Amino acid sequence: MAKITIGGVKKGPDAFTILIILTEPQEIEGQPGEVPIGEAVITIPLDMEMADIRGRIVDTAKEVLKAHKDAKDKRKDVEELELPEIT
Repeated sequence: MAKITIGGVKKGPDAFTILIILTEPQEIEGQPGEVPIGEAVITIPLDMEMADIRGRIVDTAKEVLKAHKDAKDKRKDVEELELPEIT
């Protein structure tokens, strides 16, 4: 399960920019903690409704989580490669 955190919000002349950070629980040196697994930036119009903003944030977070899972799967494949020793 991943946690969505808002890393920042900036207002421009025509839109807001929102930094979305995804973290997942993980033990760090024997203690429970949160580890970042990805981030994304979205731009939304100044007049967008809060429900629509929430939807955009959740949809973007789902995309980030999918990319993270894809990268983990690819890492497993890459780690299984038989690589030669080089000198």
